[in-house]
Amino acid sequence: MNVVTRIETDKQQAARRIVARLEGRLESKRMMMDPLYTYAYSGDASSYRMIPALVVIINTEDEVRAVLEASRAEGLPVTFRAAGTSLSGQAVTDGVLAVLGDGWRKMRIHEGADQITLGPSIIVANANKALKPFDRKIGPDPASQATCKIGGVVNNNSSGMCCGVAQNTYHTMARLRVMLTDGTVLDSGDPASREAFRAMRPDLLSALHDLHHEVMADPELVALIRKKYRIKNTVGYSLNALVDYHDPIDILIRLIVGSEGTLGFVSEVTYNTVPEHPFKSTALVPFPDPHSCARAITKLSNGGVHVTTGVTAAEYIERRALETVIHLPAMAPLLPYLTANSPAVLIDVTAPDATTLEMEVAKAVAILASEGATNIDFSTDAEKSGALWDIRKGFFTSAGAARPKGTSMLTEDVAAPIDRLADFVIDLRQLLDDHGYEDAVIFGHALAGNLHFQMADDFSKPGSAEKFDAFSHALSELVSIKYQGSLKAEHGTGRAIAAFVEAEWGRKAYLLMSRIKLLFDPEQLLSPGVLINPDPQVHIKHLKTMPLADPLVDLCIECGFCEPACPSAGMTLSPRQRIAVTRERARLRASGEDDARLEALDDQFVYPGMDTCAACNLCSLRCPVGIETGTMILGQRAERRGGVADTVAHWVAGNTGVVEGFMRTGVGAQSLARKVVGDAFVDGASEAARKLTGNRIPRVSEALLRGPGAPKAESVELRDHPRETGFPVPIAKQTDNTIVYFPSCATRMFGAPKTTLDLLPTTEAMVTLLKRAGFNVIVPDHLDGQCCGQPFLSKGFPDEADRVGARLDAHLGKFTDDGAVRVVTDASTCSKHMKEHGQVKALDSSEFLLAEVLPRLRITRPVPVVAVHHNCSAQRLREQSATEALAKAMAGRMAVLSSVTCCGYAGDKGLFIPELNAHATRFAKDDIPPDCEIGISTVSTCASGLSERAGIPFVSVASLLEAVSRP
Repeated sequence: MNVVTRIETDKQQAARRIVARLEGRLESKRMMMDPLYTYAYSGDASSYRMIPALVVIINTEDEVRAVLEASRAEGLPVTFRAAGTSLSGQAVTDGVLAVLGDGWRKMRIHEGADQITLGPSIIVANANKALKPFDRKIGPDPASQATCKIGGVVNNNSSGMCCGVAQNTYHTMARLRVMLTDGTVLDSGDPASREAFRAMRPDLLSALHDLHHEVMADPELVALIRKKYRIKNTVGYSLNALVDYHDPIDILIRLIVGSEGTLGFVSEVTYNTVPEHPFKSTALVPFPDPHSCARAITKLSNGGVHVTTGVTAAEYIERRALETVIHLPAMAPLLPYLTANSPAVLIDVTAPDATTLEMEVAKAVAILASEGATNIDFSTDAEKSGALWDIRKGFFTSAGAARPKGTSMLTEDVAAPIDRLADFVIDLRQLLDDHGYEDAVIFGHALAGNLHFQMADDFSKPGSAEKFDAFSHALSELVSIKYQGSLKAEHGTGRAIAAFVEAEWGRKAYLLMSRIKLLFDPEQLLSPGVLINPDPQVHIKHLKTMPLADPLVDLCIECGFCEPACPSAGMTLSPRQRIAVTRERARLRASGEDDARLEALDDQFVYPGMDTCAACNLCSLRCPVGIETGTMILGQRAERRGGVADTVAHWVAGNTGVVEGFMRTGVGAQSLARKVVGDAFVDGASEAARKLTGNRIPRVSEALLRGPGAPKAESVELRDHPRETGFPVPIAKQTDNTIVYFPSCATRMFGAPKTTLDLLPTTEAMVTLLKRAGFNVIVPDHLDGQCCGQPFLSKGFPDEADRVGARLDAHLGKFTDDGAVRVVTDASTCSKHMKEHGQVKALDSSEFLLAEVLPRLRITRPVPVVAVHHNCSAQRLREQSATEALAKAMAGRMAVLSSVTCCGYAGDKGLFIPELNAHATRFAKDDIPPDCEIGISTVSTCASGLSERAGIPFVSVASLLEAVSRP
């Protein structure tokens, strides 16, 4: 079986000619045809993989037009890709893969928030976050909304848990801007554009006019179309456009919706927003058997009519699915009511006010009770509701984690008429069992008759493709024929279902869809084989394998949920891409089939794969199975280190005090030089030196200043606890009012930028705050060179990290009475590392200042507004709420840098790979209000990078808190 598409020589040559044609129109760095990047972009979230001949990053309509022209001239097809979360193989190709870049991030909320205009690169959750203050949202609500982008949502007509049929893109779209394959653009909301398009493409509009009348003259076909779209349906083209609209332009833009990028390129969309009611009550309700549960859901569905007040979500969860999440705390109240055959339904009731909510909950309770629900317990508590929905969302996690390593995760979705839901569930379960997928779990958006099931298979094993083929045909027969349902309810047709479109729709409708494709794309330029494909075995070709590569990442399902959190995604590689390439390298190493390609991948992986990985592991917070890609990269860095690097690291670890002094002196010297000869001269000389040394010397920016060094040692009492010299050591009384303050090495080495607020350095501010709050403060002596070891671990020297960390543990132990006295540090990075690797567990400044210092202070001079950056360690420590609470206490308003996850400074990467910091913070200025003059972070190096990139100075939480609480 051909599990990895090989690029034929002629396609590679065509790709080279396309690059030549695009020279001067696209930056060369945004056109990639090397083995590394083409493989990195070879997979989406589906079970298919095809290696593109060329990857191009597009940012404007002119660039889209140029790519289409060049690709047409060279005979290579084009596939557009947004987030790559497609589940049916829509975003893979062996031609040209055109990936949406930053240029499509437009978002404008119209007056009153009744409409919102979005570019195709906007993440759905970010659009909803912007609408939340208005109690509005967009209609589509896919489960992947924290990752998926508007371009994919429009092109797949995605729906979700609450959206149903009525609130998908097709029904809530107010306007669409689309480019066709010949480069013509139609903006359906612009009368001038509509008239211009009528003049430019009368052939297409006339053909659509004729199709409309042809369909309307066929009552049988009209009835079929109307029936198919009463439930969720994303199989084939949106034929309902031909019966719902008369104007050919209106028909055209509705045909684009759900066309999976095979008819044109969507560059902008305006949605009519829908209510997001602020009052909600949630319950997870068990039933004695599937039939009673399904009958209750049918009654709750309001005859299939979508509502925004009342029951807005009802998620069916079969018993086997419940078993995979039974360990979660929120499941505990249900356990006494579960039998071997008990499903449950997760219900949301929403309303615009509390009184209406109470009435709607009462209606739901009566229906549930009438069908024998065994436990009904609605709650308006947001935390409890979140925990219950985590159960539902946890199926992706639990099924992904439970599957055997090396298998692909298959996530399918089907739909049937709501009045047949009970029998449908039983038959679907039987079908999975009969075909050897006993471990599959079933759940879904039951109000719309939409069921999902997840299963796993290893497509590298003989017979696995044949097994999947037999199952797919049986599924088509069950869903399309027996239940007259939808073989794809919301995931799109793609390659997965293209072979079954005719079986579902019938010959007449299928031929109609084929004619639509030819009308829009007679040259088969856009994603040929997606949605319409004459190959009866397309669904079992190009199947993705998941070779074992590293136990840390072997469970990765390549869904892409990690990518929005990664600071290097879009600049070099994302976590998903690092894992995919690592798997391919492992496969090639094991098979020995192509040593030259393996060597190329190994060599090319160093900078984009290892050097530019921040190793922040924020990817793990987004990952359904908690994979820490950064930890994998740390291991690869350790394996790559040679004897010279080990020797240098060993020397540095033994001479950290010397290195610290050298860094402070060097940073101070460049600051002085800037005052004497100017920033331009210093920056120019620095860049020249970096080029001559292959970037082996650091780039020191204007925002990086000399640090204050270690603060003066302080103690509260001498205790007879001799150190190695025989002299007593300062030890505190054993009271909660005593704290040991450990200033991190980064805080000692690097200072804060100048501000207008007369701020104290972080070290001095921490001591002052602690004393102001009434604490007995111990500042250990001999701090120069003391380090937790985290910088060594991040560079791939775990042994040296342990050595340096142990030295700090021993030193701090003398001042804490071996752990009896608490320690606080001023850097989230150090706190996290010490908690995970050290004997001394240091509290981070945010959590300690909020809990024990702020209540003892009086804010005397708050600032008007403060920007807040949550660095990667703070996020992994889940300290966002603490930092934001401090910010709210210090300022009239708070602006969180929502566009910045990890800032990419990553220890010293801001010095040696400054382009990572620049890329990660490229939108930071957009998050900062015009009247904001200061920001806060809990790591000094992050603050330095943000000060340079964001346009305002960023300082430590302690420095600002001391200033605003100064008597």
